[in-house]
Amino acid sequence: MKADLVKKIMILFVGLMLLGFSPASADEKPAVGIVPFTVHADAGMKNYGNSVSVMILENLEKSGAAATFLDDLSVDTLKRPGEMGKTALARGVDYLVTGSIFALGGNISIDVEMAAVSSERPVSFSRDVEGVEQLFSAVQQLSKQMAAEIFQRKMIASITVSGNKRIESYAILKAIDLEEGEILDPGAFPDNVKKLYAMGYFEDVRIISEKSDQGVNLVFHVKEKPSVRKIDFKGNHVYEDEELKEVLDTRTGSILNVFNINKDLSRIKALYTDKNYHNCVVEHKTKALDHNQADLLFVIDEKEKLKIETIVIDGNKEISEKTIKKIIKTDEKGFFSWITSSGELDRNELAQDVFRIESYYKNKGFVDARVSEPEVDYKEDSIAVTFKVEEGIQYTNGTIDFKGDLLFSEEALLKKIGIDDSELFSREQLRKDIIHLTDSYADKGFANADIAPQIHRNSEKKTVDITFRIAKGSPVYIERIIISGNTKTRDKVIRRQLKVYEQQLYSKTGIQRGVQNLRRTDYFENVEVTTARGSSDDKLNLNVNITEKATGAFSFGGGYSSEDSLFGMVSISERNLFGRGQVLSLKAEISGSSNKYTLSFTEPWLFDIPLSAGFDLYNWDKEYDYYDKDSKGGALRLGYMIFDYTHLGFKYGFEDFELTHVDEEYTDVDAGRYVTSSITTTLGYDSRNSRINPTSGSNHRLSVEYAGGGLGGEIDFVKYIGETGWYYPLFWKFTGFLHAKAGYLDDQSDKDIEIDYERFYLGGMRSVRGYDWQDINASDSDEVEIRGGEKMIQFNAELLFPLFEDVGLTGVVFYDTGDVYEDSEDIVLEDLYSSYGAGFRWQSPMGPIRIEYGVILDGNEYESGEGRWEFSMGGAF
Repeated sequence: MKADLVKKIMILFVGLMLLGFSPASADEKPAVGIVPFTVHADAGMKNYGNSVSVMILENLEKSGAAATFLDDLSVDTLKRPGEMGKTALARGVDYLVTGSIFALGGNISIDVEMAAVSSERPVSFSRDVEGVEQLFSAVQQLSKQMAAEIFQRKMIASITVSGNKRIESYAILKAIDLEEGEILDPGAFPDNVKKLYAMGYFEDVRIISEKSDQGVNLVFHVKEKPSVRKIDFKGNHVYEDEELKEVLDTRTGSILNVFNINKDLSRIKALYTDKNYHNCVVEHKTKALDHNQADLLFVIDEKEKLKIETIVIDGNKEISEKTIKKIIKTDEKGFFSWITSSGELDRNELAQDVFRIESYYKNKGFVDARVSEPEVDYKEDSIAVTFKVEEGIQYTNGTIDFKGDLLFSEEALLKKIGIDDSELFSREQLRKDIIHLTDSYADKGFANADIAPQIHRNSEKKTVDITFRIAKGSPVYIERIIISGNTKTRDKVIRRQLKVYEQQLYSKTGIQRGVQNLRRTDYFENVEVTTARGSSDDKLNLNVNITEKATGAFSFGGGYSSEDSLFGMVSISERNLFGRGQVLSLKAEISGSSNKYTLSFTEPWLFDIPLSAGFDLYNWDKEYDYYDKDSKGGALRLGYMIFDYTHLGFKYGFEDFELTHVDEEYTDVDAGRYVTSSITTTLGYDSRNSRINPTSGSNHRLSVEYAGGGLGGEIDFVKYIGETGWYYPLFWKFTGFLHAKAGYLDDQSDKDIEIDYERFYLGGMRSVRGYDWQDINASDSDEVEIRGGEKMIQFNAELLFPLFEDVGLTGVVFYDTGDVYEDSEDIVLEDLYSSYGAGFRWQSPMGPIRIEYGVILDGNEYESGEGRWEFSMGGAF
């Protein structure tokens, strides 16, 4: 039994041997013996023989061979034919390697011979390099060739490109991972073909291999895609060709790339989708041409424009669908949708509508309200939009409590917030109340106060109890006020408008008031105030960054009147002289019957306190109907800011005038020289948010001018003028303006002296538009002489609205009314002169321009419907 088993094992072993297998064959490595290289060079190169031999040994071992260094042999002993093979057999190696290095100047040549066991002729390899620095690379290449011979692998002798016309061979070879001198690995071919296709330039790539003495020559044969000669569009009406070309990646002269064309199709489709052509179909066609070119045609079937036919609110119970549709911006198409944009689908607005609906619910007590993503159903001829709403429970406000650091009583805190126990809970109101409380604490210096509301919902009572937990933190002081951006205006001019100071407790209201004051000066285009941490947590720096604007103005205006014929006005002024905030102006008013020249100067902060001082000088020649008046005069002014927005002013005026060319039939005055000496007291209040285009606030003035008496002069009178103006922000960006003015003149002069020039007249740009200057007076309609009145009353109502806000163009619609009376007449409000009209005001780069047209509505002796233009212009520098 055992003998049979041994016999079977012997038969199996012999069979395996006959088939070429041996028990150790799987782990055997080819044995290579390396003889030290000889060196033919100067002494400095002698050591390179052993170095090259060692490098070859290491490289062959990495390739899978078992290499041995035979340093007891030399090249000279192996020169006879067949000697290397015999020596290899004698030393027990499969291959024997020897070689030599020749160096002449900078050129180095390496010659290697490798012989197999009992081979008659060795295989030769050689490399020539320039310089020692290239020696390592040459040895690497030689080692690869030797390994290929040992393991019967093929080397890549060369790599070339064929078939390319436009694409450079260099660019193609750069995309390939294969290199000349490498062992040929056919498995790497598919990846390299993919890389060439990925370049997007070729529609066919093939690899051709050709055998050579040095290995295998690889040829990458490519067929280039055609280039685009022309791009056309067909079927497009909504967009012009040029508009469509702007979104394309494909351009004339570029490679016809299907991947890019598909992206272009998507972009064109997106353009049409933006305009609600959701069913639009876009395709492309190509036409092959000679010289590897093609024409590209985009065929567009626009279909019909889709509009929103229905908007469905699903899930609403407490809030009506009608109410919700008023909240959202998306709307259904209407009867005039072909003119208007109603029914247009705007994805951005649709996303915002979800927020609008949800916010409305949460502000009506529905704390848990949720609105899902709207469903949009594109039908063949319309769009349907559905908003799904989960209302939840509607809550009212429960108890309101305050905990923590209370600087105010609970009653005072309740007055600072808008939540009321009987009202529905509102998330928006809660947000506003947090801001109000934070501002209240900030005004006390606690700029870092933390107001954290805690909300407790009672589902049974359907109430929300709110507890405001207040942590006031440490008081914060203003460490530094840093002003930047001012190149002309001096720092002190800016600082005096601020209501906060360095080392003072932080005050948010004071900062806001300071910003408002700076804007009201009209010196600056923009005022921005930010805070930054100071040297410690309880200190803040205030950064005031401003952008200055032109404060000089050159203005002119003019018109035509029955009295003065053509008249004009020219003025030049500077509101921030030398950056000190001082005002200097020179004005000339010239007409057919009057010439007036005025010089004025104002210092708004005399002695660096809110005390204004100034003077006016003028020369005025006026031709009246029955006499001429030639006057020279001036005034000294003082004013003081007594309260916020409130100032008290005093002015002393002196006028020396002469009356000449008095008509013999006119007996009210005598020719001669006269003096007027007067003092005027003015109380004013001005809280307008801007002096140029105010949208809120008010402006009021009350003045009393006393002339003569103890002040001297021949002219005696007391003149009272009251004026009020109110600005109201209305809906959208509309601003309402109501204005009223009244005056009374108590003439106490000698009856031989006529002071008609001090009396009241109406008509023109600044009073009742549509009427000419002095059209409204106290004269009877049958009187030839025009006479001013001792009483005056005037009302104006305006509606202002932006036309082109970006360029500062504002529209105005107005209604004016008023009248002038003699002292003996009663004021009758039912019988006033009135007009209406419209116009525009433009804050142009040259300065303010005002053009308005007034139409007489009720003009007593004037015919209704008559009208006239008024204009004034100005420029800044």
